[in-house]
Amino acid sequence: MAQKDARIHFLERELAEREKEMQMMKEREQLPVAGVDDERLRELERKVRELDALVKGLTEEVLDVKSVVMKLARETDERRERRPVQPAAAKPAQELRAEPRTVEPRSQTRPAEKRPSRQVTGEKALDERDFEMIMQNDGTLKPEPKRPSSEYIVASTGTKDLPSKSVKKGGKSSDRKVFVEQRKRPVNDLIQAEEDDTVDLDRR
Repeated sequence: MAQKDARIHFLERELAEREKEMQMMKEREQLPVAGVDDERLRELERKVRELDALVKGLTEEVLDVKSVVMKLARETDERRERRPVQPAAAKPAQELRAEPRTVEPRSQTRPAEKRPSRQVTGEKALDERDFEMIMQNDGTLKPEPKRPSSEYIVASTGTKDLPSKSVKKGGKSSDRKVFVEQRKRPVNDLIQAEEDDTVDLDRR
């Protein structure tokens, strides 16, 4: 019996000591450190206030954007209602009318002048005996075909019977005289004019 009582007293004492240690640990946990805990609490409170102000500012900005979007949507709806509805087929015609016309500058090109066609080589090869030098109204000589039934004056082209001509400065003759032959009957019978029948063709 004595051993049992000693054993019980020992266990009771151990249990009491353990209870005291647990009590002391609880008290240490419950008692905060005064200096460190106060600083942490103040820092947390400051951050919470800053976050609260930031959230309020963002909320106000979102509300402003929402009001602007609603206003634009309302104005767009009003414009659509005011605009008259046009058929789809009329749109291309209006777009074509709105396009500016571009005028291309016309190139100032003249049409190619038609050159007179050359005479056939056969005509050139005609016998010169079929033509005679005929005096024109302006005093020039021009070859014309022979006409046996008509009377006309033929100018002689020979220079062997011409009188001497006085030449002025610059190489031009002062007196230009041509002997005129008159044809009356046949074509080949030419009558040579005398000196009195000469014609002065000088032009001043």
